[in-house]
Amino acid sequence: MDLSTTFQSLFKPRTIVFIGASQDFQKWGFTILHNIIKGGFQGHVYPVNPGGGSWYGRRVYVSLDEIEDPIDLAVIVVAQEHVLATVLKCVEKRIPAGIIITAGFSETGNAGTVQEEEIIRAARAGGMRLVGPNTMGVYSGFPSPMQAIMAAVRLLPGPVGLVVQSGNLGVSISSRFSRRNIGISRLISSGNEGDLNTGDYLELLEIDANTKLICLYVEGIRLPDRFLQIARRVAAKKPVLLLKGGRSPSGALAARSHTGALAGDDRIFRGICRQSGIVQVETIDEMVDIAGMFLTQPKPRGNRVGIITLGGGWGVLATDLCAYHGLKVPALNEDLINRINAVLPSYWSRGNPVDLVAPNRISSITDVAGILLEDDSMDAVLMLGLGYITMRARRLLDSPIIPAQKTGNTARALISAEIQLLDLIIEQIRQTGKPIIPVLDIEIHDEVMENNPAKYLEQHGIMAYTAPDQAIRALGCVVRHTTRHNQVHQEIT
Repeated sequence: MDLSTTFQSLFKPRTIVFIGASQDFQKWGFTILHNIIKGGFQGHVYPVNPGGGSWYGRRVYVSLDEIEDPIDLAVIVVAQEHVLATVLKCVEKRIPAGIIITAGFSETGNAGTVQEEEIIRAARAGGMRLVGPNTMGVYSGFPSPMQAIMAAVRLLPGPVGLVVQSGNLGVSISSRFSRRNIGISRLISSGNEGDLNTGDYLELLEIDANTKLICLYVEGIRLPDRFLQIARRVAAKKPVLLLKGGRSPSGALAARSHTGALAGDDRIFRGICRQSGIVQVETIDEMVDIAGMFLTQPKPRGNRVGIITLGGGWGVLATDLCAYHGLKVPALNEDLINRINAVLPSYWSRGNPVDLVAPNRISSITDVAGILLEDDSMDAVLMLGLGYITMRARRLLDSPIIPAQKTGNTARALISAEIQLLDLIIEQIRQTGKPIIPVLDIEIHDEVMENNPAKYLEQHGIMAYTAPDQAIRALGCVVRHTTRHNQVHQEIT
């Protein structure tokens, strides 16, 4: 089966047969089927169970033989001892792809490996491709949501393709993306990778126009030479971020018992990532931070950063962090100083970081940003301390001392002014083609309110960070990746 056929069957099925349908709320045969239907799948779903009957108003078919229509995808949630017979029946019905949720195969030892290999041989002989076994399932965001997964999470369709060798990591990562208003194009829990493996999924996401960036969680690579070849090609087209599990000896043992993956030598694996252009990350939150920088900001043209701060301490920390992550904080030239003199009080610091020293005009923040970005000596602006204006307003509204009718107009005007400021920042990013990276203290991220500044930015396509270290680590990573990518492109051309 060629890539395009596999892609269509897995991610754009028109018909799904769900084998192992159950009315028991405690069983995966209920939960996954419920997620498919509730999630908005617009094709036709055929529940199958030998007992027949109905599933909450839908006919349950006794067997595949009762279904006359062509089937694109089979979701298999049956007992381990019935998986082989089920796959053989799917092959007989010429179903091109299947997702085996059932566990108990190669991850359990030699006997399970033998069973798994028999199932894969049967599928391949009949031209059927399989996800799993021992998988959480597959989510596809396009052309309509297809949520054939265990987790009852709310996923947004979007630009991130996610391949994980652990179902719960898939939920954790995708939920973090959704929380930041970044959606998922495809989520594949690869399980034991008895048939389709991480390299295959990379190829599928390579040809996916809806996938702009790829995130991987792997515990081991079965065919490292082939993976390296594919990864080099894909990473030249789309950013590929990778989180590795099983890096320590004890972690490698846990990985072996988890998905049956051979974790391998961590130093060799890091070398593979460097050679292929993959960005290796250390944590799931770092993965989301870096992905957000790739997806929501223009590509930086260099590593020179202008820092604007509403408080001195964050500016000092940011300067140290920039140096650690390979970013330069250049001194301001005379022209920049003269231009900033015109918009800030006379006692401003005249240095980079630019300490705004509690500006009396909110627009002076974007005035300074514009001045920095217009200068050829700056490639990006780090904007620290947004959100404080809104927090002042919120504390006025919450005051038990001053009546609300006294504070209301002032507080609402402050909140409105900060939203206008955010609109100006968003527009400046688009106009200049240079990153302006907003950092808002964690308190404002947690504030439950209409037009929360952090959420407002993310709803308008700009990731907001909670601390300088997160933003600077992500920016440094993107700068290094962009520099390497440009060098490789120049060598090729």
